[in-house]
Amino acid sequence: MPVVKRPCLQCKVNVSPQRPLENTGSPSAAPVRFNEPIAEVNREQIIFDENRRNNQICPAGSTPHSAANSPDYPPSPWQQGIGRSPDFPSNSSVYGTAHDHSSPYGPPQDQSRDHAPSPRSHHMYGAAESSIKFPLQDPQEACLLRYFVEDLSHWLDLCDERRHFQLVVPLRARQHPPLLYAIFALSARHLSRLPKYKTPQGILYQGQLLSKLTSHDAVEYTLKCIPALRDFHTIQDDEKLESIIATAVILRQLEEIDDEDDEQEERNQRRDGGTEAPRSKPQVNFLAIIDAVLRSPPSRTLFGRRSLIQAAYWMAVRQELYHSFTKRQAPKMTLDPEYGHGASKANKIVLHTAQVAKWRWADGSEQEWLRLQKHGELLEEEAMKEYQPFYVRAANRSNGEIFPTIWYSSDLEVTSMQLCIIAKMVLMAENPFLGGNSSTRAQWREIENQVRQMILDLCGIGLCHPGCPPALVHAAFGMELYGDFFTDHYERQALRGVVDKFRDARAWPVQNLSKMFG
Repeated sequence: MPVVKRPCLQCKVNVSPQRPLENTGSPSAAPVRFNEPIAEVNREQIIFDENRRNNQICPAGSTPHSAANSPDYPPSPWQQGIGRSPDFPSNSSVYGTAHDHSSPYGPPQDQSRDHAPSPRSHHMYGAAESSIKFPLQDPQEACLLRYFVEDLSHWLDLCDERRHFQLVVPLRARQHPPLLYAIFALSARHLSRLPKYKTPQGILYQGQLLSKLTSHDAVEYTLKCIPALRDFHTIQDDEKLESIIATAVILRQLEEIDDEDDEQEERNQRRDGGTEAPRSKPQVNFLAIIDAVLRSPPSRTLFGRRSLIQAAYWMAVRQELYHSFTKRQAPKMTLDPEYGHGASKANKIVLHTAQVAKWRWADGSEQEWLRLQKHGELLEEEAMKEYQPFYVRAANRSNGEIFPTIWYSSDLEVTSMQLCIIAKMVLMAENPFLGGNSSTRAQWREIENQVRQMILDLCGIGLCHPGCPPALVHAAFGMELYGDFFTDHYERQALRGVVDKFRDARAWPVQNLSKMFG
């Protein structure tokens, strides 16, 4: 079949003469990947088998009755009580409570400013960029904005109680065209790939036929953001600066997406005997922009006064987590401990998990492991007090159940507790003090047993919260890292069922997991 060519578009960020993108820990230009880390599924899209017997509350975790012969696991601390490992000597936590209220990085004092456009904002952009008028006249752009607000913003606001990307960013975008174009780009890329909206005539969304909408629109809208991103180091206006950071964070969703579509297209071309050269894409490293802007003195001052820049920063750290666990690489973004002072409990857990990932794939020192272990226990104890599940039921192996039933009341709680489990799991499985001949076989068996239970808990939480698709992604983190700890046939069969749900939700590049549990 003929291959449709995308426009040949090349664009690189010019940072001279200041060159603010240097020494950011990542190359100055990396390809933008226009695939999706965001699960392409509405909150009600994952359907569970309601006919499974004796597990009606969360039936997705059931398997045939012969699973009763599978190993039993002790209750997890997030199911019953709080479990702590023995105290280790360690440095004091970087998040001491004494700093929570006095730190310059605490919550902004004048939060209303995030909602009010700056009087200078009307004169920040050229005439061409400021030409978008509200209400929007183009039905396609109106649909893209609505799709962002109603579907995509929830992903960006997972750990944000104030929901900045849903409530603040769309209003700010009215005065800042690059931010609006970034919204259009992300929505166009995502909406154009969803099978549920595709018709022979084109994309049909909210009764509007978007016959001309394709994934190419994401490229075009992204290119409209480039001039503002290129000149970010010259920005003097506070509101424009944080809007630029939010713009880069949204566009990084296009950069940090899995390669499944591109790989599939390459396979199709090879199968069809095609010889077409690879498609050209804009060459912009949004992470480098985000990191450089956040580390600049104006931004560090701004961080303590404006809540949108804080929301954008924590979203950027979560994007680093996705990249780190999918690529098995250390986070490249600067993880400044100062930004954790005064942060919400959920965001402290996000930062801790990112630091664990950095230790796992970069540091590896015993001293840092001790610090992270101690700090993780403190965070887990605090999180258990604040994020208690309101219903818990252990898996009944005699009835063929594999996964526990664990219900939380919000996506924030689900995300926080899953990241807490992931961080604890990595530190436990990679404990540097259990290497060599000093560790006994019984110790390793106990660790493997606990890690397997954590993965089952991650899957149970994900399956019990179909309205929070990122919960499935977090479960996949555990399966990808330590799925080979499972040898029981019925457990592996149940995990394969979870992988199938990922595939149905288009939430994860499942090739590796399919091979592991195939």
